[in-house]
Amino acid sequence: MLVDDQKLFRESLSSVLEIRNSNIKIVGQACNGEEGWQMAVRLRPDIILMDVRMPVMDGVESARLVRADCPESKIIMLTTFSDDEYVFEALKLGAVGYLLKDIQPAEVETAILTVYNGGVLMASDIAAKLVHKLTNIPGTPEPQLQQSKVQELLTPRELDVFRLLASGHDNKEIAEKLFLTEGTVRNHVSNIYSKLNLRDRVQAVKYAIAHGLF
Repeated sequence: MLVDDQKLFRESLSSVLEIRNSNIKIVGQACNGEEGWQMAVRLRPDIILMDVRMPVMDGVESARLVRADCPESKIIMLTTFSDDEYVFEALKLGAVGYLLKDIQPAEVETAILTVYNGGVLMASDIAAKLVHKLTNIPGTPEPQLQQSKVQELLTPRELDVFRLLASGHDNKEIAEKLFLTEGTVRNHVSNIYSKLNLRDRVQAVKYAIAHGLF
């Protein structure tokens, strides 16, 4: 589902995505956050591409409502503004992707498939801002010290899996890169979540950045 106040952008992106990949079906388009939230409740889409700045209701508030009513729908935030506060709000609300609008259609397609398959993603400049923010909080230990604490909790193999997990790779990709079965990867992921008290991949990304694992 697409939620954006620019009709031309919505319709162009819809056409391009469906032409590029027959497995991607645009089930609805909304022009503001309130309409997007109501449409999501009705349609229950797998993925929502959500603009940040819109009239009536912005994307951050809409994402909050969607996550409450449709927790199964995964939200990718789209914006022309690489603004710190929007990044942090979107992540706190459970967005699993955050992209700038000037990326190529192929990158949007890849983002949709990555998120659909359980991955998370972020534009590189936004990730850099997040690293800066999290590593410059007063009273926060140096990343090197935080990293050593993580290494004490996880086995070397779990650490390898965690880095790939937090970089946006799904279980299949992790299995291929580390020459493991998907079942083994799932077990490692479960152990990682338990040891680090994490709930999902979004928390894993924030944890990995905050603890200097990139």
